[in-house]
Amino acid sequence: MADKKPAPPSGCPMGYGKTPVYDEPPDTDDRPIAQKETATRNKEVPGEQTPASTIPATGRGNSDDGQVWVNPSPYQLHRALERKGKPISKEDSFDVAAIHEMVCNGSWDAIMAFEELHANMCPAPKLARFEGRDGDYSPKARFFNLLGVPLPFDRHDWTVDRCGKEVRYIIDYYEVGDGSTYNIDARPAGVSGIFDRCRLAFNKVLQGDRPW
Repeated sequence: MADKKPAPPSGCPMGYGKTPVYDEPPDTDDRPIAQKETATRNKEVPGEQTPASTIPATGRGNSDDGQVWVNPSPYQLHRALERKGKPISKEDSFDVAAIHEMVCNGSWDAIMAFEELHANMCPAPKLARFEGRDGDYSPKARFFNLLGVPLPFDRHDWTVDRCGKEVRYIIDYYEVGDGSTYNIDARPAGVSGIFDRCRLAFNKVLQGDRPW
């Protein structure tokens, strides 16, 4: 699991239910995304800035050129939560956006720990797509729940393009303690994924770190 981080506040649209998180309702505005979002944000929430992103895309990203996954702005998250019947104040939307950015970048960092095992074959993996699967618990999460570990508050499946080979990652998000922090449990799926998990754990032991 990754290092503990501040937990998303109640109602954070991390997983967007069981639909792909990059789905948006039809938009009849044909201006570039950055231009129309900036215009709207400056009108509705003065001074707002869209959080930066460090996650490369395969051409399907939500940046204007499709090469980067851009984190949603406070205004976008505010609007998304309103659509889902979980409205928050515009002031709180800034904190939600900041935490959302940390969660997304933390998830990518956890994935990259595995992808570095294949750096010789693919030095620059990219995120092809991702999907929220809230409530669809992974076998690992169900097993640990039988042992008394609470179920994760959210789950994502991210598909990484490893230079032409698609690799699916399962990501479980757990609250820790009173819910003020969280853990990210990201790991590759499938038989080859189990092998990579063992390799990474062994490498951590050699470096004097905890294997899990």
